Amino acid sequence: MKPLTADEARRVAEDVDKRAEQESQDPEVIKGYAEGPWLDHLLAAAESGRKYGTSMPPGPTNSPEVAPAVHAWAGAGTGTGERWILAASEVSSHTVGASQNSAELRWSLHHEGKDGTWRVGLKAFAPTVGALPTPAVGPDGQAVTGGDTSDLAADPAEVCGRYYDYRNGKDGTKASDTGWAADIDDARAKLAEMRKDLPVRLDNPKSLTTQQEPTRTPYGPLWRTVDGGALVACLAVNTAVVDMGPGRYQTFSSSGWSGTTGIRWNSYTQTQLSMTMLKIPAGPGEVSIGAEASWPYTFDGTRYNGS
Repeated sequence: MKPLTADEARRVAEDVDKRAEQESQDPEVIKGYAEGPWLDHLLAAAESGRKYGTSMPPGPTNSPEVAPAVHAWAGAGTGTGERWILAASEVSSHTVGASQNSAELRWSLHHEGKDGTWRVGLKAFAPTVGALPTPAVGPDGQAVTGGDTSDLAADPAEVCGRYYDYRNGKDGTKASDTGWAADIDDARAKLAEMRKDLPVRLDNPKSLTTQQEPTRTPYGPLWRTVDGGALVACLAVNTAVVDMGPGRYQTFSSSGWSGTTGIRWNSYTQTQLSMTMLKIPAGPGEVSIGAEASWPYTFDGTRYNGS
């Protein structure tokens, strides 16, 4: 299988982005440019639109703007012969007529299917545009994937599960024996505070449960960095189940689930799909967040039919 050059990898990433701009709700069209977790997210969003009789509202004609991929690295999955691309694109988003734009650095993973078609499987955002560790590149020009992981600060095969365990306040041995950077400690504290305040923010429903189910192994290959560390992609599904109780309802003024705003919900279950790129340093060190995003997944609700 012929390796991709950096320019070819960049063109592939740009092509997938262009195909994804169709924003179709046709499952067969979506399957042409998405796979894995990103495909699951898009199919769930399309199903929500069909279920509640509303398609995703179009955004302003010039927002968001996606610049060409500023970086792209191609590498083969360890021992599989599969071809993958890690891309970083600067995404500029704004509202029509806005005087100021905002820019974010979007990381994405692309995979070549058995049919030869490239599809995107994961998207996440770095905390700043400049926050981009440089993947290591071998003599063949390909990104270095896999290899000996014994020198890393955390086992990449287990770090995803441990990360989500720690974020959720589970302090068992497997969660706490990894060194976590300040950004992860801050995220853990904010999540605990959010959950504490959630009943009040939801107007004290009759019952409320939240749960996170991580995929404990990484998605895609292990990407090595020039400093000897590594990048891994992690996934988790976050679920909230809310029951307002008899005679009560909640109305969303904004929502990531198509067709759910402006409706009086007596109860509902909503899930979000978390996509995270973790940075694992070489030697003793602390695992940190390279990029992260939470995308709307499934929604199922019971309307309030009272007066």
